[in-house]
Parts: sequence; structure tokens; C-alpha cells
Amino acid sequence: MSTILIIDDDLMILMILKQTLTKAGYGVLTASSGEEGILSLANSNIDLVLTDYMMPGMTGIEVLNTIKKNKPLVPVIMLTAHGDVPLTIKAIQLGASDFIEKPIQSKELVEVIKRTLDIQEQALSVSKPFSKDSRKVIEENPLIGKVAAMREIFKNIGRISLNRISVLINGETGTGKELIAKLIHHSGVTREFPFIIINCSSINDDALSKEMFGYEKGAFAGANENKKGKFELAGEGTILLDEISNLSDNLQIKLFRVLQDMEFEKPGMAEPMPLKARIIASSNKNLEQLIVEGRFREELYYRLKVFTIDLPPLRKRKDDIDELTQFFIQKYNRKFKKEVNQVGEGFFEKIKNYDWPGNIRELENSILQAMIVCKGNVLEKADINLAKNESIEATISIPVLATLAEIEKVHIKQVLDTLNWNKVETSKALDISRPTLNAKIEKYELKPNEK
Repeated sequence: MSTILIIDDDLMILMILKQTLTKAGYGVLTASSGEEGILSLANSNIDLVLTDYMMPGMTGIEVLNTIKKNKPLVPVIMLTAHGDVPLTIKAIQLGASDFIEKPIQSKELVEVIKRTLDIQEQALSVSKPFSKDSRKVIEENPLIGKVAAMREIFKNIGRISLNRISVLINGETGTGKELIAKLIHHSGVTREFPFIIINCSSINDDALSKEMFGYEKGAFAGANENKKGKFELAGEGTILLDEISNLSDNLQIKLFRVLQDMEFEKPGMAEPMPLKARIIASSNKNLEQLIVEGRFREELYYRLKVFTIDLPPLRKRKDDIDELTQFFIQKYNRKFKKEVNQVGEGFFEKIKNYDWPGNIRELENSILQAMIVCKGNVLEKADINLAKNESIEATISIPVLATLAEIEKVHIKQVLDTLNWNKVETSKALDISRPTLNAKIEKYELKPNEK
């Protein structure tokens, strides 16, 4: 909650402004003179100062000068008489963030203060050094893009990370949609707050609704304790709605209302809760086509796509393959204490002649597999087996009439064996969570091959 200091010698105005801003959700301190206000500013954590100009003793301009000298990052909004143009110009030139003419309109006051605090938050966010978590996300992911489309995407991340507008990320599976969402989150105003992923295809409607919005104790049979949903846990951070196209019609309606009203209902709670988080949605399907087919709601689509990022598939950015490969080699050298530092003749030609239907994720997994089997410090052309990637079916020996469970069991076992039972990398390769992978291993009683 932001704290605002109001300075005005008119006690009635102080009382009215305090009531207005308290109702708007701000913490409020008041001072009846410039001198008292400066003292309060020195002894309290103030996010914004609202000061009158015409006061006995220190004028508003003198208050402004003192604040800019001692606490230059605290924004100051000046209250001016109607039509006092010279004062308005002077106040702005001396560093006032904005001005409000008297008589003061409550709605205008709240809007100006919100806008000023948002701008200040943006300025403070980009001026701070990256946190340890943010730096790790940025350093451990491939910010690589020679092609024009990727360069433009990185520019847009710089722009949209400075605000909380909704973003829709489109792209085939494996193109890095979650990575882009993390970069948006960790690059700007949300980076000090949680980044939370909601898998829109993971569970049934009731469970997903509870995961999103939580519930209060006693809200329904079996609700024996309070549970915070991810919309609440995200706070002022970011919520990634992963593969939004899989959301049921019922939850699409509910989500649209949340985005429209910027609040959500938590079962068992009398009043709705405000939505403070930025919403990022991702999809590997054409949502506009799904709208035509009646499988996705048009009104939700336009709420989500305030800004759209279209990630190109790897086959359309082959100029980036060299750098991506080098990045993954260095990554797994560090991770597995390998010393691969060269690639053999024909290696890059081979991987550039392949279309990579699984995109960057497939490239990364293929490089990892090649590094596991390579001998010495040179990654040879023969180490990377693209035929396996091109036709996984050919490598799995199963009966024609096998059940889906039998096919799944064989495939999971094969990937686990290929990656030496590294569950983190296997989860990524299979595009499932670690808990899901562990459940599958237990269900199918899978074990590593005996050596």
C-alpha cells in the first residue's frame, strides 16, 4: 500500500482529501504547514507528496525545492488555483510530477495519483539492479536472435515490461513461450513479485477453479481450511495462463469476467478480491480459428491480446541455430561437468538441414543427448541422431494394437534411458511436470537398466 503525504493549511481540505485517498486504498499522512510536512517526510516512508501552493510560511514551491533536494525520487503533485498558468509551468520545471487545479475533483485526484505512482514504479524498477532470481532467469536462458522477428520481440519485451498490460504469446510447442513470459516478468515492474504458472490443461474444471481462485474454510463440503488461489498468491506479479486454448468454456466465461472487472470471487468470501497481477497467456493453437469454430470466446480473446507476441518456429530462424547450439553446449558443460568445446566437420550443416518440428526444445534435447554420447571434447556429426527425432515411432517397438498406456510407458522409459534418468531433463523433453513424471514412473513401475 502506497503512503501519501498531504500538505495544506486548510484543515477542511485536509480532512476531505484524507477521506478520499483512504477510501481509494492509500495510507495517508497529513500536515498543516510546509515545515510540518518536511519534518513528516524526513521521519516516515512516503511514496508521494500532495502539496498546496498558497500556505503561510513555506510555500508549495519551497516545499517542492526541499523535497527535490533531499528526496529526489519522491514524486510531488502541486495543488494550484484555477488558471494559475505561470505557477503550473514553474512547478513542472522545478520537478513537480503533475498539478491539480482547485476545486479538486475526487475522481481526477485519484487518477492523477495512480498514474504518477505507476510512472514512479516503472522508473524505480528499471533503475534497480536485477535481483538474484531475475539475473539467473536472464543468464540461464538463450536471449539469442539474429533474425529480425526475434530482435523486434526483444525490443517489445523492453517496452511492455514497464507496465502491466495483458500479453498473448503465440507459438508452436517448444518455441520458448514460457521463457518469453519469464523475461517480461523479470525485466520490469513485476520482477520483485511472484511469477506463477497455471497449466490450463492439467486438471478438471473444479480443481482448476480452486487452483486459480482458492476458497475460504467452510465454503463447501470438504473445505476444512483456507486456501489461497494463484490469483491471490501472485499479488502484483505475473500469472502465466499456459496453453489458454485448453480452457473450458465455463472457465473462459469466468476468466473474462475477472479481466473485465479486474477482480475475482473467492468462494466463501463475501467481497470480491482485486486482481493486481499482470496476465500473460500462451497458446500453441490459432485462437482466431478456434473462435470461428466456436471453441474459444471472442470477448476473452480480445481481453487477452492487448499486446501480442508471435514467436517464429526454429525452421524460420535457422541463422540462430549456431548460437543456440553454443549456448546449450556451455549450459550442459557447466551442469554435467563436461568439457565439450568444439564441433566436428559437418555438424552444423547437419542440424541446419533439419526442420526441427519440436523447435528450440527439441534442439536443446538433441544437443544434450549428443553430449552424453560424445567421446572427448568434440561434438561430432555422428553424435547427434536426428533420425530418432524425425520418427520416434520407428524407434519404439510396440504391437500395432497396443493401448495408449502401453505406448506411453515405452516412450517414457526410452526418454529416461536416453537422458540417463535425469528427471529434470526428462520432464522438459516430455513437456510434463516433475510430479507428473514421478507419478508415471511409479504407475508403470519403471526402473533404470541394470549395468
